[in-house]
Amino acid sequence: MPQVDASGRRDPSAPDEPQGVMFLYWGRRGALSQFALEAGRSAVIEPSIRAAISVSRQNELFGAFAEFGGALLAVDTFARGHGAITQAWRIPILRRQLWQRLRADRIRAVIDLMPHVWSPFVMPVVHDAGARYVTVVHDADPHPGDPTQWAKPITDLAMRQADAVVTLSASVAGKLVAGGRVPAGKVHTLFHPDLGYTHASGREGPVNGRPWRLLFLGRIMPYKGLPLCIEMVELLRSEGIAVELGVFGEGPLGASAQRLEGLGAEVVNRWLGAKEIGAALQRYDAAVLSYVEASQSGVAAAAFGAGMPVIATPVGGLGEQVQDNVTGVVAAAVDARALAEAAKRLFALPCHAAICGNIRQRSADRSMARFVRDIASVGLGRHDGL
Repeated sequence: MPQVDASGRRDPSAPDEPQGVMFLYWGRRGALSQFALEAGRSAVIEPSIRAAISVSRQNELFGAFAEFGGALLAVDTFARGHGAITQAWRIPILRRQLWQRLRADRIRAVIDLMPHVWSPFVMPVVHDAGARYVTVVHDADPHPGDPTQWAKPITDLAMRQADAVVTLSASVAGKLVAGGRVPAGKVHTLFHPDLGYTHASGREGPVNGRPWRLLFLGRIMPYKGLPLCIEMVELLRSEGIAVELGVFGEGPLGASAQRLEGLGAEVVNRWLGAKEIGAALQRYDAAVLSYVEASQSGVAAAAFGAGMPVIATPVGGLGEQVQDNVTGVVAAAVDARALAEAAKRLFALPCHAAICGNIRQRSADRSMARFVRDIASVGLGRHDGL
């Protein structure tokens, strides 16, 4: 309770009472599950707020969320895509569960870390419970070839209901405002925090003649430019530079499969668990983001969390997230030759070692703890917009 003086008035010199903030993610799998778990861990120890965490029991990491104990609101959504329709009878139950918890915990802000397909139908109760609703918009537009793009028009309805919209790059914010989808005063641009799939150990470039090891990580989709990455490696090898490639992620390889076999690449073409992602990050020297279109990248966040530099194309928000010659290298153009030249800059000693050092030294600027503080301020109406 707020501290008061003898007359019953609040003591202005007393510290503010921590306000209740709920962090919510009802998705099932992917990098956002790790994001939500790490956000929860930072939130429950953040002294400026009283944190609650809401997650779906169908989430692939649900067992790990048990560590939040009484701070956790577990809900049932669905386990497969068609459940968005067949399990929709749960929506009234979710509305009641959420409203009751918000009232019981005196929650003042709900942070929807990525809108669920049911969010537009459930989140109106946030206002009914006297709280503010904030949604994080990761992408202004659906990515080409993304099988979940059908849901984007639905989840965007939650954006229109929100008191504030948070983006993780100025690129996404600019598109939302320019397209008239969100008023500029409602948008708050933060950053994509690092993801801790593994510890950020000290890294060295290849020793004793070992080739450079480059990692292509994440779901295989057209916009991520796997053929561009392969062509880059082929160009580097044609110049006599010893390079190895690893491709880890679910999705169709198509014509790239034969080229990867010709390169002797390590290919793990399936869905990866968090431990497998962490192990892959430990064994490679740099991550390649050969994207032809992007917002920002969870792969870059995972790489930085592991102390790993990134080689990126200059698209979308990648140039904001990857600082050229500081936390990685950004190609001059979206083509294989430009990517190869960027890679050679990274390979030129002592550049790789210096960039690894920068990633470690500047980690606080990209920390989940900082992100939680910033987005809680947005939720509580204390943070300026664009």
